[in-house]
Amino acid sequence: MRSRLTAPAPEQPAANAPISVLHLLSRSQQRGSELVALELADELDRRGHRNRLVALAPAIDGGHEPGLVPLVRSRGVGPVGLVSAAWRLRRTLAEDPVDVVLAHGGWTAEVTAMAVPRGGPLLVWQRILGFPDKVWGPVRRRWWRAIASRFDAGVALTDDLADELRRLGFSGPVWIIPNSRKPERFLAVDRATAAARLRTEVGVPADVPLIGFVGHLVRQKRPERALEVLAHLRAQHRPTHLVVAGSGPLRSDLEARAERLGVAEAVAFLGHRSDVEWVLGGVDLVLLTSEAEGIPGVAIEALMAGCPMVTVPVGGVAEVLEHGVTGLVLERDEPAEMAAAAGALLDDDRMRATMSRNGRLRADRFAASVTAAVYAERLTDALADR
Repeated sequence: MRSRLTAPAPEQPAANAPISVLHLLSRSQQRGSELVALELADELDRRGHRNRLVALAPAIDGGHEPGLVPLVRSRGVGPVGLVSAAWRLRRTLAEDPVDVVLAHGGWTAEVTAMAVPRGGPLLVWQRILGFPDKVWGPVRRRWWRAIASRFDAGVALTDDLADELRRLGFSGPVWIIPNSRKPERFLAVDRATAAARLRTEVGVPADVPLIGFVGHLVRQKRPERALEVLAHLRAQHRPTHLVVAGSGPLRSDLEARAERLGVAEAVAFLGHRSDVEWVLGGVDLVLLTSEAEGIPGVAIEALMAGCPMVTVPVGGVAEVLEHGVTGLVLERDEPAEMAAAAGALLDDDRMRATMSRNGRLRADRFAASVTAAVYAERLTDALADR
């Protein structure tokens, strides 16, 4: 699959010889890390390089993107699925060789390490999330050490992720390259227009605070914390409403939890949205409640949409948001503390407007075009050094 996520733009000639890159994605979807990979491939295409995209598994809902047929059919990939995907990837590379295989995430690193023979293309592992504690046990650590040893270079979103690679004994280069997004669709949104549009959709009047949660409805994102924040705010006699943009296996549990908390009438579950820029443009602030992240893409999207964020201290979020300038980065993940911070920000229209302006002024450093330029330089140099 070749990615063209926006209207065609003039391609920039590659500074050196064009390189061919196969991007291995975890799932066939345009969300999260997969969206980063799609946009990176698109920007590298514009710079004159050749990019292909291959997905390991279907989307979370079992579907897949047109032209991006997954290597295996199962949504959960166990040992047999990994071996099957590795065999299929090896055939793909034999039929159409490339200069670089860029594995986006842990699953894809395992498949790449098993599929690509030594002496083949340059192998690069882009690390997205930190390892769970169980990885550092003796058996799993040996497995991941073996996986890491097959790669020529690593990409880490944060210094912590780079340090984990070193703990595995990885001795190759590790490039610190942050997460990114194409900024145009976010920067183009007028917040007043977006707010009127979203409030009409969910039936919330202009004088009622509207907060948001954007992300997969999975354990890692801890979406139930957003419901608890809402419950705290409404217990303080703030007639706040919450919009939840995202789909996933926890939706029915969240709907039941909203009922138990007595806030069901104040929550709008929007499902998956391809127009997330309009959601972020329309809410007064957005909550980030995750228990694990690298550099969260939704924080970058909020920055670009001029949407103030209140976030728990997770991953590299503080590398995106500047506390008190573009959002509020709390010291703990307590819903009560998050509600207090959100309430203070909802009370201060001037502060939210200032954070909105500051966010958009700082968004360019996370642009996909900037990230692609760094990747192109690093990959070209690494190929030259082989």
